[in-house]
Amino acid sequence: MPIRMRKDPDQPNNSGGGGNYRGRSGGGRGIISMLLPLLIRNPKLLIPLLLIFGAIYFFGGKETAVNVASMVFSTGATLDPVQFDRAKIYEPIINDPSNPLPVRVSLAQYAPQRLNQGQQGSCVAWSSAYAARTILESSASGKDPNTVRFSPSFLYNQIKLQGCQGSYIIRAMEKMTEQGSVPYSDFAYTDENCNNMPDQSLIQQAGQFKMKGFNRLTKGDNVQALDLNGIRQNLAQGAPVVIGMMVGGSFMTDMKGKNKWTPQERDYQMAGFGGHAMAVIGYDDEMDGEGAFQIMNSWGDDWGNNGLAWVSYRDFMYFTKEAYALFPMGRRIDNPEKFEMRIGLLLNTQKQYIPLTKENDFTYRTQSPLTPGTLFKIEVTNNLDCYTYVFGQETDGSSYVLFPYTEKHSAYCGIVGTRLFPRDYSMELDDLGRQDKMAIIVSKQALNYKQLNNAFNQAKGNDFEDKIQNALQNEIITDFQSSAGKQVSIVANSPQKNTLAIVIAIDKE
Repeated sequence: MPIRMRKDPDQPNNSGGGGNYRGRSGGGRGIISMLLPLLIRNPKLLIPLLLIFGAIYFFGGKETAVNVASMVFSTGATLDPVQFDRAKIYEPIINDPSNPLPVRVSLAQYAPQRLNQGQQGSCVAWSSAYAARTILESSASGKDPNTVRFSPSFLYNQIKLQGCQGSYIIRAMEKMTEQGSVPYSDFAYTDENCNNMPDQSLIQQAGQFKMKGFNRLTKGDNVQALDLNGIRQNLAQGAPVVIGMMVGGSFMTDMKGKNKWTPQERDYQMAGFGGHAMAVIGYDDEMDGEGAFQIMNSWGDDWGNNGLAWVSYRDFMYFTKEAYALFPMGRRIDNPEKFEMRIGLLLNTQKQYIPLTKENDFTYRTQSPLTPGTLFKIEVTNNLDCYTYVFGQETDGSSYVLFPYTEKHSAYCGIVGTRLFPRDYSMELDDLGRQDKMAIIVSKQALNYKQLNNAFNQAKGNDFEDKIQNALQNEIITDFQSSAGKQVSIVANSPQKNTLAIVIAIDKE
């Protein structure tokens, strides 16, 4: 291949999660649900039972106290690195000193009333549908979250594991993307059973509330390295994050009315802890001098501060094992048809742009030849949510895919800003021939990049540029203005078509 992919040297990372990754599923139905009918028939038993539980807590030691707490609060997230690894990887925006993220963000105004999942292990559905999906809908529509909240039972009853004892978060993400969600009022929640399935009319209704998609927030393909900045970037643009976190100890027994969780020393051992799904709805970089995330729980409004609590960045990264970003509903701008892009080639060593010159509206070329072996990345800045793909030209004139460079990497750029592609790899010029070419395709709609690559190879044309244009002729935007220098700048006006495409020719010494 004229342009090859080379793995970047491993960088130190702030990986998420202390101890082993694989977390147990949180329990579903607890002892309270079994005792409740007995207490209703014999209310006088309440006082002795409270005395018994108090004695257990006082004399039983820390692990017993944790177990008693788990009888009261249900969880239900089965945390499995194999399942987490199935999700596509988020490509983060780079830190831009001229346009930094806000110091603090909270989506609490879009969050519905905090309710209690009760004695069912349905936290995955509560965090995904009731919390995160409702926040997206309220934010996009401007409506009161309690009037647009979504049903956790509609989702959970379809994705549950055996015995109503939890689920995988990725199942919720997939179902909300492929099928959608229904309003809470159309499929009311009960923790008594999870066997009530939606009928076909409800499933059809859910289609109008499909979400755009999701990806996982990790540093590259390492499922044990959560991306703290990626979480902040999503929240800053109104996109909540669903997490799988190991909980127990003081998180269960000592959070009533508290604004922030400060783990006790024994909590870091995670004895008796289990997996629990919650929604991250905010961050504050300056809280207590260390920064913290704001989470929304599903244990009612008595837990934390009205069902919300802050967790320091350090503790969040220690106890959290999975993080999924919901694609935002789209950024509101004055002219949604105005598609603006900046595309540049950035040298790895000098961190400088490779100067480009404009040959025509479609083709751009390096101003000077580069040495074989030069390593560089592509920098793309977008003003609308879009999908970015990169294709190279082989020595025989055929096309091949450069990005997404694995099926795990997401082409989606829903968080607007500047990205460097690829994140964990660099592009390297080989010593074959005197010129390499690559096509950069940016689309408002998701494209099947494998089929698109086949279309390029089957298209007729005198050169690489002709084949790209001919394959995209029905979708390619032609009404745009562009300029070149350090970067290629494009401003397009096209309400009818979805795809921008350019070819960059790189001369070699």
